[in-house]
Amino acid sequence: MTFLDTGILVGALLEKHPEHAQCRAALEESAAPFTDAHTLAETFATLTGFYKVPTAAAAELTLGLKSSLAIEALPLADYETAIVEAWPRGVMGGGIYDSLHATFARRKGAKRIVTRNPSHFAHTAPEMEILTP
Repeated sequence: MTFLDTGILVGALLEKHPEHAQCRAALEESAAPFTDAHTLAETFATLTGFYKVPTAAAAELTLGLKSSLAIEALPLADYETAIVEAWPRGVMGGGIYDSLHATFARRKGAKRIVTRNPSHFAHTAPEMEILTP
């Protein structure tokens, strides 16, 4: 199983993204690709905020991901685990979001995380293979 991070999904959706081909390949070629629903919110935020994609188009692109990978909502227990593990893992500030993704991926049995930000997962998922496209 392969967890796909926000940066991969954004890159896969945007043809003008400098790593579009690599991110698209990561999405299409990953073994049992999945993500959590919070990643959808981050993807939408990045598309509409940083890339200035119109809201309706960003919503359509983001929700269209449901046909390409498994998506599951995060339970409260994952938030609790990520918060409890924050200090021992050296997580502060916005790093809690990547820690939350790692917690979810770990619970689901992921063997790898594909991300454009490997340093964000180095200390939150040291037991997993962290790949970049």
